[in-house]
Amino acid sequence: MKMLYMNRIWMMAAVSVLWLSSCVKEVSMSGAEQEQMALDAWMRLHKPHLVGNYQEDGGYYVEVLQWGDDDIPAEGNDYGSEPIMLQDTCWMFTDIVGRTLDGDVYLTRTPELAEMNGTFSYNTHYTPYLNYCGDVNLGLLEGTYLATRNDLTLSDEYLAEYWPDKGDTFRMRRGSKVRLYMTSTIAYGEEGSSVQGGYEGQYSLSPNIPTIMDIDVKRTIKNPSDLELDMVATFVNGFSDWRQVPEKEEYGEDEEVTYLKGLYYNLNYNPRTAVSMPHRYQQSHLSGVNNPYRDTKKYADMDAVERKISEIFLERFGEAMPTSDMTDENLVTKENSANVWYVVRFLDGFIVDTNIDELREYIYNDKSAAGKAFSYRAKDDDNKSEGESLNAIGAWYYCIPRLHFGQYAAIVTTSGYAYGISGISGTTSTTTDNSNVELQNYLAMANYYNYYNYYYYGYGDYYNYYDYSNYAVSDNTAESTTTTVGTEILPYTPLVFYLYVEPKQD
Repeated sequence: MKMLYMNRIWMMAAVSVLWLSSCVKEVSMSGAEQEQMALDAWMRLHKPHLVGNYQEDGGYYVEVLQWGDDDIPAEGNDYGSEPIMLQDTCWMFTDIVGRTLDGDVYLTRTPELAEMNGTFSYNTHYTPYLNYCGDVNLGLLEGTYLATRNDLTLSDEYLAEYWPDKGDTFRMRRGSKVRLYMTSTIAYGEEGSSVQGGYEGQYSLSPNIPTIMDIDVKRTIKNPSDLELDMVATFVNGFSDWRQVPEKEEYGEDEEVTYLKGLYYNLNYNPRTAVSMPHRYQQSHLSGVNNPYRDTKKYADMDAVERKISEIFLERFGEAMPTSDMTDENLVTKENSANVWYVVRFLDGFIVDTNIDELREYIYNDKSAAGKAFSYRAKDDDNKSEGESLNAIGAWYYCIPRLHFGQYAAIVTTSGYAYGISGISGTTSTTTDNSNVELQNYLAMANYYNYYNYYYYGYGDYYNYYDYSNYAVSDNTAESTTTTVGTEILPYTPLVFYLYVEPKQD
């Protein structure tokens, strides 16, 4: 109702201006022009102190919530405090919140706000989004692109009151947080916005209406691929059990062995004696009693999660294979099909997915799962041309043949051998079961007694009669709604896999 009311308000504002203008001469105005006029009127009414912060290029308004960092030097892959608009090639990590002019949230990557809106999910990894923000727009909202690539003009009155001694223009950089008031022409246009994956708000955004967008720049970098390689190298550093995968299966005596960058496997992962990995999941949701990451401090208690994973592995699959049993005779190789049980995690330890029922219940409170082993044979992915779908990600293609039947193992990989520059979008699906439970229970009982009478007395169909009138069947419907959230995997995101390969079937 709020959104409908807001639509009426800004439409009425545009119509009023048109009516006044028609007293002088007949005016023809496009929908985009009407929307711009309505936004201008709304700003004068509700945000008069921002009217002077109007940006001619795009027709939007800017509110500066945080100016940004000034003293972080550019170093290596990091731009530090350098303004985004000065970089030809740049990537930025941002937290974003989208609202209607009424203030209704339709998009948030902030867990506290998601909880307030009733959309928080333990399946959702609430981390800043990664976008390219170089001198060519390759996917940003037009309004966001304009704000990051231009000098933003602020009025003298606004600067004097809120940002004295900062100059008369503003350039977005690391630490900057702005609120943009935009028409749909530089935002979500004729399609509006309907977000999934735990990032939803109270409503979807309707088409062709203005929006308010908060953009909080957390970091700016030169190359996400280099960042991934550094993250993986830091992760495996200090653990002698990690092996890098060679580029070729066989090398001549005089050849120098070269390795695939960013792909490692660990044959000695043992849930009984596992040393905690360097996971540091920043605790994003502090109040939930069902929080699987079990902490109310800045970082989750990842040791508790590690212990639970180990406990589930051992109860389900038993002890680890001794190193002495890892022979060529029980090597998986490309020719054999291996049944694999897995846990997929981000480097900070957040669990992305698993096909192990006990772990799904622990992490997601999902008691209905019926997981099964993933059957994989690397040979089936041999010689596939570019563009053909692989049966599994590249990391599995290179690593599973190196494992043994009946073995635990671990893999860490950059996105180049996982979900690449596309990642996986977060999803939200809802199913409703409105079957009449009382009726079902009644019919089941009636069928049972019919079967009982027929079985013991053999009177046949004629005598196998049941008096249904003795039972009153309620018309009430038992409705249950199940919401399933699929975890988003951002582009350029490394992953860790903990695996168990089933013993070879005879």
